[in-house]
Amino acid sequence: MRVGGDPGGTLHLSGGCLAFAESPVVPDLGSRLVNSRRLGIDLWQRARRDSGAYGGAGDLLLRRGLLDAAEWQALLRSATLDAILALALQLARAPASTGFVPDQEHRAGSVRIDAGWAWDQARQEAVRLAGYGVGPGTRLRLSGPARSRLVFGAEATAVLGQMDGRATIRELAWRNGLALFGVLDWAVRLIQDGVCAIISPDDAGMSWAGPDPGLLRQVLAELRQLA
Repeated sequence: MRVGGDPGGTLHLSGGCLAFAESPVVPDLGSRLVNSRRLGIDLWQRARRDSGAYGGAGDLLLRRGLLDAAEWQALLRSATLDAILALALQLARAPASTGFVPDQEHRAGSVRIDAGWAWDQARQEAVRLAGYGVGPGTRLRLSGPARSRLVFGAEATAVLGQMDGRATIRELAWRNGLALFGVLDWAVRLIQDGVCAIISPDDAGMSWAGPDPGLLRQVLAELRQLA
């Protein structure tokens, strides 16, 4: 099923369940593997090029032992739920057209997720994120050190260093090969703890310098203490 609008997306259904979902706003499978440095770009491109006889790039990577089945399924599930969330955020703003595309080719892989459960979870999360004014197009800028309970992860240094008031949450997810939902949720926590602030649309066109190095070191130091 294809959903129109901005960003829109496609839901692949099988036996009443979600087999896969995709949306242009969500980091694709290759970006997640390559930009997270889980897989070299040459290996991904080669898998896409040579996958014709194997069903898809993921199937070929599994056959070559470059990924295991559990990791690939987790990646497919994450990308699918990300796309459902992106569509829920879109539909929370405005209605969209839908249409069925018979026998649309889908070769990325397949998961089985209850469509009703997935949509209900995504709708609830869209409402929560909207309450904080957070969405894929939100821009963030560091504003101060952590005050309480933030968890410091391996990706924190890179992502925090890119919060310059120009990069959107969508761009942060794509650049670092992260799940869109994860970055959106982390953004809410950062805002709650006073680590960063939302840049208004009117300010988005301004020329911002990169995050202050001293402030970034202070934030990271506090996050390490809380880990």
